Amino acid sequence: MNGLVPNCFDDFLISNSTDHQKLELILSRKLPFPLGGKSGILFHGTWGTGKSTLAALLPKLLETAYSDTWDMRQGVGQMPSPDPDHVQEVLFRCGGGLSSTEFTQAINKRNMLNPIWHNSQHDYYVFDEVDRLSAGAQQSLRSTMDLPRSLFFFTTNHLNKIDRGIVNRCHLVEMNQMVNQSAYVPLGVAVLQKMGISGSAVSNANLMNFAKSAHGSMRSYIQSVVMHGLEMGGVMP
Repeated sequence: MNGLVPNCFDDFLISNSTDHQKLELILSRKLPFPLGGKSGILFHGTWGTGKSTLAALLPKLLETAYSDTWDMRQGVGQMPSPDPDHVQEVLFRCGGGLSSTEFTQAINKRNMLNPIWHNSQHDYYVFDEVDRLSAGAQQSLRSTMDLPRSLFFFTTNHLNKIDRGIVNRCHLVEMNQMVNQSAYVPLGVAVLQKMGISGSAVSNANLMNFAKSAHGSMRSYIQSVVMHGLEMGGVMP
């Protein structure tokens, strides 16, 4: 667990245990993806839980999974991502006037090329805050998801605003505040250690209180841990 800069699956907390297992099965290649018309993964939940960061990291982790350079007997939690330049995912930041013409043309153009640069032989598309697309744009996106060789990664804070056809084509992954606050303790310890402070210098109870106050936001939780670490004489790496 890295703490300050997430770079592996273990750096994220998935509030729904079934969804966590689903991602593990996909990354371990035990659950084929895409399969049965599901070509997307849709991360939904409250602000600050790491949805966008994980959506952007997953294509890289899939590339490692398909490279056969990682021993799957070790599990996928610490599986590293490859050189970012190797993975040519396309990021669309929704809202701000992003039109269906813009992303459909980009996706269709890439779909006509041979994806020799990816181990999985698929193209990767990340749509951040997909709920900000208009209803018409979401309908166009829904149709585009049926293209062969294309994988989609979506984030939203408002699942109810997403076209039902998009939802039906996705594996849903909930990212909200964990019920058991102790799940945040290893992350807090990792942050403190990065700052040169012993993980045992701050009680688990304190770290759990920071997590409870953050209401699921990893940004707020890490900020609280960092501020406490600075008060204890720690330094930022």
